[in-house]
Amino acid sequence: MKRRTFTAITAMSIAGFCLPTAPIAVAATVNQGSQEQYLSEIDPLRSEYGVENESAEIDGEQYSQSVAMRADKSYVPYGDAEYNLGRKWRSFDATIGLRDDSPSESVLKFEVFGDGKVLYEEQMEIGESSEIDLNVSGKLRLTLKVSYQSSEDIDSYCYGVWGDARLSTP
Repeated sequence: MKRRTFTAITAMSIAGFCLPTAPIAVAATVNQGSQEQYLSEIDPLRSEYGVENESAEIDGEQYSQSVAMRADKSYVPYGDAEYNLGRKWRSFDATIGLRDDSPSESVLKFEVFGDGKVLYEEQMEIGESSEIDLNVSGKLRLTLKVSYQSSEDIDSYCYGVWGDARLSTP
């Protein structure tokens, strides 16, 4: 975010020329110093089945700063993680989807909660992706959750990925 500041300059006589003596307002643009942090660089406060901070491929695109959560029908019906935002972040953005090496029949539900309230939810299949950009202003806790939704009992598990998930300030 940019902010304009004004500085008063008083004039003086230079080489015999008389310049105005009243203050003159001069505009200067100052960058406020917005901040960003990848979620993969932050340890969750808690996680039901753990997270994997890794590079992951979603719908043919590579995301190097990703948070992945495992889910399957039999043993791990959902994965989640809760992070401390400390009320200092303005937005949370990521590209979400199933990791490309998930079984073909995989379907997951992605949910984002801010202080326990649903901020976003979407059900996705393998080969789909969605970009999210959510307002988390004033939130203390951010919870990410993926839930297994496939009707078939797939032999192996799948991963829901929050690709290049990051927090930012204005």
